[in-house]
Order: sequence, then C-alpha cells, then structure tokens
Amino acid sequence: MATWIKCTNTKKIPIYINLDNAVTVMRDDIGQRTREPGTVIEFMGGEQVYIVVTEQPEEIIKSRSNST
Repeated sequence: MATWIKCTNTKKIPIYINLDNAVTVMRDDIGQRTREPGTVIEFMGGEQVYIVVTEQPEEIIKSRSNST
C-alpha cells in the first residue's frame, strides 16, 4: 500500500506525496539546488524530478514511520 503524506509546497498549497517513490529527502535552506528554500524531495527518474515543501525532513520521515 502506498504511503501518502500531506505537505505544503512553497506557494502554500497543500499537496499529497507518495513517499514510496521518493529517493531522497533533504533540507535546502538557502535554495542552492532549486532556487527555492525548503525541503527537497527527489523522486525516481533523475535530478529534475523533485518537489520543494515547507515541512522539515524530520517531520516527513516521522510521518512515514507512523504510517507503517
């Protein structure tokens, strides 16, 4: 069963992310990689497949742990 979590993107819009397809979850406070500060969640498919959210990586990982 897929692990969906609710996050908020940098435009303050709620989004749902399937963490089963996430490859990395890392913080980028200065927007060095994506030009948007926040937590970068990268998905399978290469460097260009990512989304930036406002939640801290610890919150996302905790949500993942609680749902299993």
